[in-house]
Amino acid sequence: MIKNLVPKPWKIIPQLFNLNLNCEIEKIKIDFENVKSDCLNIIEAENFKNHSGGAFSGSGWGAIGLITYGGDPYRDYVDKKLELKPTRLLEQCPNIIKLLKLIPGKKDRVRLMEVKPGTKVFWHYDNNETIDDLNHNQNIRLHLPIVTSKDIILLFCHQKANWPEGKLFYGDFSFPHSIFNPSNINRIHLVIDVEINQEIIDLFPKSFISDRKKRNFVKKLCQRSCNLYRKLKLIEN
Repeated sequence: MIKNLVPKPWKIIPQLFNLNLNCEIEKIKIDFENVKSDCLNIIEAENFKNHSGGAFSGSGWGAIGLITYGGDPYRDYVDKKLELKPTRLLEQCPNIIKLLKLIPGKKDRVRLMEVKPGTKVFWHYDNNETIDDLNHNQNIRLHLPIVTSKDIILLFCHQKANWPEGKLFYGDFSFPHSIFNPSNINRIHLVIDVEINQEIIDLFPKSFISDRKKRNFVKKLCQRSCNLYRKLKLIEN
């Protein structure tokens, strides 16, 4: 496909600056086998609701909510008119509740998210999901891989995120990113949005925080180039 041959500035520019766009949050100790058991119990009993947006339309990328706006496990969008509430499913997850208590700060949405085999989520960015502004009115997004494969491709611009099961990771989703699952397994992550606070900031590697101003500068270039390519239809919708 010709579109795949077109160079993507958002893949080139961060690499020139040697930027790291994701990191492990090592200071949170996870009782993974029990958290995984909670997740699999929910998945066995519930169906994922398709997650759709500008980067994706159709089945294959879905969510089940544990904390959502309004408390409906199948309301997979932000609606500030509604109160953030635990869904009926969270009370069935004592080990996830323990994990959430270990992560400091107010929780926003908490979801189980799937990417089915053969699913591709095209290049897009989520503008406010970043630690780099140190803005206590914004959220960061943490991922705990529950079921995954080394074959799954999660790209933050130029950088492939190699996220194994059982560890907690931060990715800067305000940079252009894409996902492709060429494996035969259903990728499942526990995705936790949490309001930024000083305790959260202190969990990050100091070297990662120290690069935040450089990332903010480069991010603007990446977002603008992604917008332009989308307008010119040089990348998929």
